[in-house]
Amino acid sequence: MIFHHSHTCILGALFLAAVCTAEIKLYYTVPSIVPLDATPLDSTPVGVSLEFFMWPSYMTNVTPSVSCMSRISEIYGKKTPIRIGGTTQDRATYDPYFDDYVFYRVADPLNAPDTLIYGPKFWDLIRFNRGDDNQTNTYLAVQEAKKRALDHLWAIELGNEPDGIEARIPPGWLQTTCHTNIRAVIVYIWAHKPDAVSPWNASQEGLDAANWAQGFIDVWKSPLPILTAGSYAVAYADNPEWPNTDYLIHTAYNNTVKAAVKYYSGHLYAAPPGNNTLAIEMNHAKTVSDLAVLGERASTAASINSSYILGETNFHPYDVDMDATFGAAIAALDKSMRAVTLGIQRLFFHQGTINQALFNWWSEAHINAPYYGGYFAALALAGGDHIIELDSGNSSHAQYVIYSHGCPIKAILVNTDYFSGSGVRSCSKITLNGLSAGSQVRTLRMTAASSDVTTNDPGIYPTIGGQHFSNVDCSSVGDLKYERGAVRGGQVTLTVAASEALLVYL
Repeated sequence: MIFHHSHTCILGALFLAAVCTAEIKLYYTVPSIVPLDATPLDSTPVGVSLEFFMWPSYMTNVTPSVSCMSRISEIYGKKTPIRIGGTTQDRATYDPYFDDYVFYRVADPLNAPDTLIYGPKFWDLIRFNRGDDNQTNTYLAVQEAKKRALDHLWAIELGNEPDGIEARIPPGWLQTTCHTNIRAVIVYIWAHKPDAVSPWNASQEGLDAANWAQGFIDVWKSPLPILTAGSYAVAYADNPEWPNTDYLIHTAYNNTVKAAVKYYSGHLYAAPPGNNTLAIEMNHAKTVSDLAVLGERASTAASINSSYILGETNFHPYDVDMDATFGAAIAALDKSMRAVTLGIQRLFFHQGTINQALFNWWSEAHINAPYYGGYFAALALAGGDHIIELDSGNSSHAQYVIYSHGCPIKAILVNTDYFSGSGVRSCSKITLNGLSAGSQVRTLRMTAASSDVTTNDPGIYPTIGGQHFSNVDCSSVGDLKYERGAVRGGQVTLTVAASEALLVYL
């Protein structure tokens, strides 16, 4: 088991009977062999994204960064995928003679710089910039990355969020030599310096992306394919003038460029909530709706035998109080599970400015509530090779089954109903059918005192199996509590309260 510094004890199957009232009864059949329409799983489906100008600080000044990513690496048995990018990456200029990570000046340490310089030492990181429309500078960086990190390059992206205000930018993978427990790094960028005159549209962006891709191919030579083709899609019907994966594949890219593309990529944040409450924003049906656009992109990529990733994602694109809550952890878990069932290979959850971005999984000195959801998603998906979703996607309840070598190994049950922390907590009785008679299932519960719980108040934490994460080193604190459920007649009934998730080991 992944959790550390703990003692195992077993609780009864009616663990929640005294603290919640069952209002819903649900029944689902677990297929005993992997269905033909199950979705293949990547071995490291949940990754982390770090804001570009904050990367050195995240890795040298913020203790939880390495330790919390290492916890996910332990789950996978391999290194956590890392993305380095964000708005500030487009504002950076590569200087081959600069002997430090980055240089910038800001009036307030929480402000993002308008300009910055980075040098070869950043090759323990990496980035490429198309927003400044300086191909010479970009390709100089490309060649340096190839020289220093070819063995660890996963992909290089030439494009990202071209919506008329933001142009597109390139990234790539590499090894960080300073922190040997983290090897792969992918970099994307937001740009605020368009290459073409606004409004930025599909024909402008498509042509520009194709030209940059061809220029990259001419400089890079081999190995190919290595490009990640970026496109912008949001949680609502996007502007038809904005380019997307369909446009790139069917119109903008010629066969040479498409042959050089290894993956297609998009970003996803929930639309700014406006008057929507956390109860609406964390609901499974909302997550399903938000991911619909990206699912279509993944299908397009699959139609040409390519893959699709979420190069950047999190809850909302602007700081909203609900982004720091346990409800956000439930949403991160559900988004991860739903995304991979749609064929999205991997998600990179963005960490913005340290101590400022409310969706961050950790801050300078403590672990934030949303990390619990990302960690639990990795725990659920690790070791699986296929996944199916049992629910219809139109309610607040989500059920997923993970398979390995043809057999079901885990189920994840998510109740995305909101709970305020006062009154009687509602809960659901979920019966899973099709299991081996006479056996037992073992479960871990992710829960908190309410959907609104944050980790800002001392002593108040979400828990996974009764444990919370240490603010010192991200280790697990407390006794690990498994629950057991007896299988009778091939079925087991489990209780999941509002704003809870249950990981079931079958």
